[in-house]
Amino acid sequence: MNKICDVAVIVGSLRKGSINRHVADALVQLALPSLKLSIVEIGHLPIYNPDCDENPPVAWAKFRERIKAADAVLFVTPEYIVRSLRP
Repeated sequence: MNKICDVAVIVGSLRKGSINRHVADALVQLALPSLKLSIVEIGHLPIYNPDCDENPPVAWAKFRERIKAADAVLFVTPEYIVRSLRP
């Protein structure tokens, strides 16, 4: 029996109605049966502070556990084009 690959999907945009969220949702729906894609939410995570590494907030610990358990991580992130202000 083939193993199902567990893929943690991280959406880099927190904006409501984000195109990235729509793409990630579509990927979850269209994934092959051999892939289990699940979106890992990041909006609730506090800002990273290395001073908290020895006793991390619960949200960090849960996030880290989920990522460690995954076979793969897929990042769906916005791409911004920076244009020069010069003509």
